Amino acid sequence: MMSEYYAVVVLYNKKIQKSITISHLMQLQEKQLHIIVLDNSTDDYVVDNRKYYPIDLLTYHSMGGNVGLSKAYNYALSILKDNSEDDIVIWFDDDTPVDQEYFNCLKNKAMDKSYDVFAPVIYGQNGVIYSPNESGWLKGRYIKSPEQQIPQNKFNAINSCLAVRLKAYKGYTYDEGLFMDCVDTKLFDDFRKKELKFCTLPVKIYQNFFQRSGNKDVQKYWNRFRIRIKDTMYYSSLNGFSGRISGCIRILGWSVAYGIKLRSINFSLLCVAQMLNHGGEK
Repeated sequence: MMSEYYAVVVLYNKKIQKSITISHLMQLQEKQLHIIVLDNSTDDYVVDNRKYYPIDLLTYHSMGGNVGLSKAYNYALSILKDNSEDDIVIWFDDDTPVDQEYFNCLKNKAMDKSYDVFAPVIYGQNGVIYSPNESGWLKGRYIKSPEQQIPQNKFNAINSCLAVRLKAYKGYTYDEGLFMDCVDTKLFDDFRKKELKFCTLPVKIYQNFFQRSGNKDVQKYWNRFRIRIKDTMYYSSLNGFSGRISGCIRILGWSVAYGIKLRSINFSLLCVAQMLNHGGEK
């Protein structure tokens, strides 16, 4: 029996027809591919999206506002809870140009039922491979080429285009204390403990990461980093004293690096204040 594939796209303040990801997925028209859109948008976008979506090509769910990634992912898993454990869920953001090569590669690798998790090679706009990577105490260690092997007990990857066999989620829920960041880091911590088997998909995906862009709008960076810092402190609190130290070092590093990039001492001070404000969270 062939596996079914469920592409879950988390949409945020964007019309369905403007989503690069959804546009590419609908063009594929894969027989075993089902598109689930989880709309984290505000009301104005939700009204438009409810009117637009083509019911024969995708399933649409409004989340009632921006509930973050963890709650959205858990909602998707609740929809799929009665599916075959060999079916595969694929997590997407709304602006990734995914093509036929990705699905051909995924279907080929998924024929080997020993694999549970499939991560494509994700490049940033600076040419760096951000995923998969090797987990580390302070940060993930980037691989230098797609062929570089990562030990199974160190395998780590980001959410984008990540494909997971549903049996891996048996008895599992995402930690809803995490809103957007560290969701994937926590997931792979837990998956490694379950001794799941990971696979690097030999296909390249190119993404533009906000932090790696030339944008120097301080307010936009702060809107992003206030969430990132809160999530980082929460995640760090789950890993004892050593984890807290690691989280603080990372945030202090960001405060300096991006303060210099943005030429804003105020940004650096805001980062430190946010870190101290959420230092005791768990």
